[in-house]
Amino acid sequence: MEIDGYYLIQNYFDLDSISKIKSILIKTNEEWLKKNKDPRLINSAYLTSKQFLQKEVDRNTIFEFLTRDQILNICKQIFQKEFYFLNTQIFFNPIDKEKRPYWHRDIQYLGIPEEEQKLRIQKDIVWHFRVPLEEDPGIWFVPSSHKRWDHKEEREVRLEIGIHRSDEPLQNQILIPHDPGDLLIFSAHLLHKGEYGKNRFSFDVLYTNFPESTTQVKTWEHFPDVNHTGIAKDKRFLFQTN
Repeated sequence: MEIDGYYLIQNYFDLDSISKIKSILIKTNEEWLKKNKDPRLINSAYLTSKQFLQKEVDRNTIFEFLTRDQILNICKQIFQKEFYFLNTQIFFNPIDKEKRPYWHRDIQYLGIPEEEQKLRIQKDIVWHFRVPLEEDPGIWFVPSSHKRWDHKEEREVRLEIGIHRSDEPLQNQILIPHDPGDLLIFSAHLLHKGEYGKNRFSFDVLYTNFPESTTQVKTWEHFPDVNHTGIAKDKRFLFQTN
């Protein structure tokens, strides 16, 4: 996993657990979409926010899922030291049929200079834990690209420089489909792009080696209430802000 930057564990979760969170997340995603109507969208975010997930019992069910030992034990292997919850997302098919999958590194959307991006991928650890709630046609990866910066062609494709477009094939690309019950873990620093199709509806949880900002938590209210007990079962896993 550390070498390639991704790992697929098939049949990792029981389907009853998947069905339980799916019924909640369908409603939560619908609430998110009421406020975000761009037909080119491919994912929602901050789904544990009180803006979208109002019922405390449903919020607790989602928090309990993302802090279960099945997930935290993998985080321990990846992070070695403390690790933090950052965000949740749902990935779905765009309404706009002209929208194409695109190569990217998550860090390119932080609005920081490219030279700083190169440094950040060596320092900041960010991993996606992707839980498909329907059959997912997959994600394309360039293995091991989380440990280095783009080759010339990769950069031109990712940033659509010259005649290149961000959905073009890349050398060494590999597609990893995943199904309900599976867990796909991958570094946010990888060169990757989604594949659209089927009834794509995948739950995504982000864990990092740095805490979320206090401003974001106050804005979105996507963390558990301070007085809530019994969710985080490992002292190295923290709902914490900087």
